[in-house]
Amino acid sequence: MLQELFQFFGRAICHQLEERTLLVSGDFLSVCARDTGIYIGIFSSLFYLHMLKRKKQITIPTIKMSLFLLLLMGPLVIDGIGSYSHLFESTNERRLITGISFGLALPYFLYPLALGKALKKDALPVITNGWDVLIPVIFSCIIGSIIYMGRVPHVLVDGFIILMIIIWFSLCASFLFSQFRLQWLLAVTAGLAFLSILSILHGMIIS
Repeated sequence: MLQELFQFFGRAICHQLEERTLLVSGDFLSVCARDTGIYIGIFSSLFYLHMLKRKKQITIPTIKMSLFLLLLMGPLVIDGIGSYSHLFESTNERRLITGISFGLALPYFLYPLALGKALKKDALPVITNGWDVLIPVIFSCIIGSIIYMGRVPHVLVDGFIILMIIIWFSLCASFLFSQFRLQWLLAVTAGLAFLSILSILHGMIIS
């Protein structure tokens, strides 16, 4: 039953092709290697920012750092386009790595906005030194390596990825309810509803 729930939410965002999915302790994850990497990256940056920056006045990165973060997102775009257009054959290792690189960059733009502090005059850029990027990179590499080796129980890895998907979509939905007192409750509800609708539609299409 738990695995069916993971598969349901995984289907909302992923094609779930086994040949493009990591095998962990004898079972395939509910999302592909690329999506697995993306949400490992998102978790690493989001966890770092929430632990060290949530009480500070922060805004989005500077133009220079934004360009650097966009470069981190580039390898996934190139790998995805090349793979789907059959210019070259990708691998799960490459999908995982480029996914992590892409996911790492996203929270730096969204998290300051979600805190509602990005427009304050005394807000500092979310990235003030190299460690603000390097620590999440190291953290995500460790998590990615552990998952890739497949020695962690499948249910823990799958649960972790699906939880991150729900958290990320809820964070995105939070902007819709920024003026409401129960902002985060409404955001989580909206995130779950949106993912459920996507999963049902995907299920209808492939059936």
